[in-house]
Amino acid sequence: MSKLGRQAEASEIIKKALPFGNLYDLHQYGIQLHAQKKDKEAFDVYKLNLDKHQSEYIAVLDLERGYSALGNYKKALEFAQKAGTLTQEPRRKANIEKMIKLLQDGKDMNS
Repeated sequence: MSKLGRQAEASEIIKKALPFGNLYDLHQYGIQLHAQKKDKEAFDVYKLNLDKHQSEYIAVLDLERGYSALGNYKKALEFAQKAGTLTQEPRRKANIEKMIKLLQDGKDMNS
């Protein structure tokens, strides 16, 4: 609908549908908003996802992404460290270590 110039209508439909989204639906929508530089909206979606899926690696990592995009590196670091406890997969662990280093250096892990 947004491509048809009906952004307000599309936004209302999305707002109503968000609570029904699963882990991956919310993750993908947040990523899409983040790519559009709608960081506050993306953060809100990431927060909803974590509220619904508190122990899921992806939801925790998304909130790290959200806090980092908003410039709150200290809070992002907390979520990065928590995400690290939720996975044993070596590639994910290595990726998180890189993110932690960036955040400790006061840099946005999204760049």
